[in-house]
Amino acid sequence: MSRWSRRSEHVGESAPRRRRQLVIGAAVLVALLALVALLVTRPGNGDGAAAADESRAASTSGAPEASIAPPPPTPTPTGPTEDVDEPPPSLPEVAIDAPAAVGNGIVATIASVEAIEGTAVGPGNIAGPALRLTVRIENGTSEAVSLDGVAVNLTHGAERTPASPLDDPSRRPFTGMVDPGRSGEGVYVFSVPTDVRDLVTVEVGYQAGAPLLLFTGRAG
Repeated sequence: MSRWSRRSEHVGESAPRRRRQLVIGAAVLVALLALVALLVTRPGNGDGAAAADESRAASTSGAPEASIAPPPPTPTPTGPTEDVDEPPPSLPEVAIDAPAAVGNGIVATIASVEAIEGTAVGPGNIAGPALRLTVRIENGTSEAVSLDGVAVNLTHGAERTPASPLDDPSRRPFTGMVDPGRSGEGVYVFSVPTDVRDLVTVEVGYQAGAPLLLFTGRAG
């Protein structure tokens, strides 16, 4: 066999093998390029967490921060600052049948003191010996005066033991207005045993905070 024949046979046998190698090489190259592209475009775990943190920060950075309103300042008192439990001052005592003057034109008197058998009306009331007082208040001022806030109390004995008010049907507390130069009357009933009437004290306050007018003496 000639040298040319052997070269031709060798060339005929190696041509298909080279084509297969080229095809395989091309496939491998394509696979490698696809893998590289995937790795480049896909972020890692750390990058994903950082991106999530940045996203959360961006979503909250524009939101207004919650704030707690400060408590309102304590208002400065504008009324009297003295102890509200302190009783009003009392004026000098007068006889139970004498007038007592506040000093501003208001004058009070005990118009009558009657011993009665009190009637029990309503819860807490006990029928029995009682004193019924008729109190008169004269308005010597230049303006009308309200009598809605008149307070009348009665005590007995040297220790001034308080007597219990009795809601007797004849009771008629002060109410309404009294014009200048006019007077008004109120009727009050107190449970007072017959053996403690040698010394009673009646307190009259014609309005809240006004000085108390005191009347003392024997009753009944």
